[in-house]
Amino acid sequence: MLVASFNKFYLFIYDFGTGDTMIQNSSLVNGQTLRSTGELFQLGFFNLDNTSAKGYLGIWYCNFTPQEGIAVWIANRYNSVNTSMASFNLTSDGNLILFEGDRNVWSTGTRSTGVNSSRLQLLESGNLVLKDSNSILWQTFDHPSDDSDTYLPGMKVGFDFQTNTSWRRMSWKNSTDPSPGDYIHMIRALPIPDLVTLKGSAKYHRSSLWNGNVFAGHLSMPRSQVANSVYATFVSNENETYFMSRYTASPTPVLARSVLWANGSLQRWFLVRGGNREWQFLWSFPADECDKYNHCGRNRLCTNKYVVVECQCLNGFVNITENGREAGCERKKPLNCSSNQFSKVQNVKVPDTENATPRGNMSLDDCKNLCLNNCSCVAYAVIIGSYGCITWPGDLLDLRTFVDEGDDLYVRLAGELDQRRKSNNTGRRILFIVISIAAALLFLCAIFIYCRRTKATTQRQKRHADHKDQLEIRGAESLLFDLEAIRTATDNFSDRNKLGEGGFGPVYKGTLENGEHVAVKRLSGSSAQGLDEFKNEVFLVAKLQHRNLVKLLGCCLESEEKLLVYNYLANTSLDKFLFGIVSISSSIAHTMIVKISNQIVHMDGADNSKRKQLDWATRFKIIEGISRGLIYLHEDSPLKIIHRDLKASNILLDANMDPKISDFGLAKLFGADETQGNTKRIAGTFGYMAPEYAIHGLFSIKSDVYSYGVLVLEILTGQKNSRHRGYEYPMELVTHVVWRHWTQGSALQVIDQELVEQCHAQQILRCIHIGLLCVQEDPTQRPTMANVVLMLNSHFVDLPIPSVPAFLSNYNTTGESNDIPRRQNSSGSMGILMKISKNDVSISELEPR
Repeated sequence: MLVASFNKFYLFIYDFGTGDTMIQNSSLVNGQTLRSTGELFQLGFFNLDNTSAKGYLGIWYCNFTPQEGIAVWIANRYNSVNTSMASFNLTSDGNLILFEGDRNVWSTGTRSTGVNSSRLQLLESGNLVLKDSNSILWQTFDHPSDDSDTYLPGMKVGFDFQTNTSWRRMSWKNSTDPSPGDYIHMIRALPIPDLVTLKGSAKYHRSSLWNGNVFAGHLSMPRSQVANSVYATFVSNENETYFMSRYTASPTPVLARSVLWANGSLQRWFLVRGGNREWQFLWSFPADECDKYNHCGRNRLCTNKYVVVECQCLNGFVNITENGREAGCERKKPLNCSSNQFSKVQNVKVPDTENATPRGNMSLDDCKNLCLNNCSCVAYAVIIGSYGCITWPGDLLDLRTFVDEGDDLYVRLAGELDQRRKSNNTGRRILFIVISIAAALLFLCAIFIYCRRTKATTQRQKRHADHKDQLEIRGAESLLFDLEAIRTATDNFSDRNKLGEGGFGPVYKGTLENGEHVAVKRLSGSSAQGLDEFKNEVFLVAKLQHRNLVKLLGCCLESEEKLLVYNYLANTSLDKFLFGIVSISSSIAHTMIVKISNQIVHMDGADNSKRKQLDWATRFKIIEGISRGLIYLHEDSPLKIIHRDLKASNILLDANMDPKISDFGLAKLFGADETQGNTKRIAGTFGYMAPEYAIHGLFSIKSDVYSYGVLVLEILTGQKNSRHRGYEYPMELVTHVVWRHWTQGSALQVIDQELVEQCHAQQILRCIHIGLLCVQEDPTQRPTMANVVLMLNSHFVDLPIPSVPAFLSNYNTTGESNDIPRRQNSSGSMGILMKISKNDVSISELEPR
């Protein structure tokens, strides 16, 4: 034991390398740490830059380093120390002091009320608590003066009216300098509390109002496994106003944190406990340009249409400019007290409430009458579950629209506009009568002309639609590539640069002027679906950002060319590694059908050289990466997307064999509250389509889960689920055989022989189990992708017993019968024997696109 003297206090230095508690008269020096009971967090000294002498005392996650950006609290962010001279001390009178030599760098200024009773403990929540026998003296979760940049569940952001202090978060200057940066996230203590991010003193982002469950129109609570582990509360009363998230149980299966980065972005991250060390991105705000404060100016609505932002004046307003720049909108006619009409604006983030007035709970009609009786009232809204009726005076700021979230705002219209609208309505009725009479006289002539010009009209409509689509896409100027630059990069689309060709056209490798390698998809002019796919790729993929999704760099629309430019991935597609090159004759296919009840047939002629590169660690990484990409599409992305064509050829691999989901030509965009879609035109790839989609045209996230399950079984067996030549004798090979062996307890017999000697039997069997759960016939029994990620990464999660897969076949593709007979398989379970007409189903090409 060593004894040191600092400012007349006698401090005893102990080794706390594994403990979670400090007692009075003890110190912590460089190289020593406090660790929470479950070894989730640790407290100690660290340097953010190994080349710098600047050191800090802080808290970080045990399995990470502060240099990885996982420091959740720093005591001395304003004043660094030389860690070789620093000590952290709990004095005899209950004060925490950080010394550098004999210099007092930081302290809590606390004093114990008892004798020899002070203790400092690092909790499993990440909260550092100083307490004595009577009370808590100080804690990091409840002490506002340090302004950390990180939120952990249990922390508050808000205002304490009793102490006149604010719980807030302040960004770092940069990744190696934790001193306060430009941005502050806080709640402003107003009659209607305002959750904002400030840049200096100016507003940078403003959240919508709390509606009792979430911030209205705010994507901060996405549906995911995090939503089941973390819940949010918002409290506002005469003593305090704050927002806080909490874990639903302890221990929680996931860890969550929110960080205010140096660029002003507030981001939520989560980590599945027991899984790998990779933090998963959940959401970020501002989410888009419309999320930035008052992006379009006053009295103007901001609408984000995929990659294009639109600014529109409210009804009854016109654009204005100030100093040569658009500044928003103003009323066409002045508002007066006799104005009694309102324009309803649906699904919006209501305007800035800094000057608004909360009126309490009342009906929509009562709120309207209250606004009518107040000459200064220009708009009103009723926020159910929080502030009730709210009225606004003056200009309306920071308005944006949402697809199917947000609140309804009622904007008061000028009286003159009302009269003009009534006059216009009368004029429209007269005009309608005149047009109707004229239309009746010209009806026969119009039919005759229409019949003769149907073909020409159709062509004009197509050209108009193409032109409209081109204008929409060209609105995203940051995504546009010059055609000549792409021609140069691909050597004028030379055959030697061709990487492959799919149903929508060839793909070429190219090299840009800056040396960056790219992949260029050239949509074929003869493809009927080419333009639809092109729009989906541009509008959807450009909006999505995830490590397991292919990254769209841009597009080109020139000289009738439709080109998509992606990051080049050195290892191309997964199917080339799994399946190689296979040639199957009809007779062999017939023999395969006969043998299918007994084993998976490894076909002669397949090139196995690439498959040998897929060891078990690589295959599991691919399985897990695809699942993370899908959970992002289904639950965590700004858009809710069903891919509809998940297959091995649409999984691209980078140089590190990390998987990237590609080809969003058939993807469907869902609203937040939608769970299922329906289509009469079925498109996809046989062998991967879920039965409810192939038969009835019903698609949902569970149809993607089915395709994922097929893909998992293909990765494990190294065989295609559907092997056929043309439409002759196709059969779902993998799901059938794997299911038979699973029920017989011999599942390991069907895995790829390359994996037999790698000794990962339990993990492989678990993946087979998960794959079979995903291909169950009943979509309600299939797990969500959030559950799949949890099952893959946690062996403590029990897996349910899978039911029979949906076996699909189409021996008859002539469309002679629409009946869908069922056949009993040898295990006694009922599968589906499916007859599909070629005219009803669009089967995408089997070669990589």
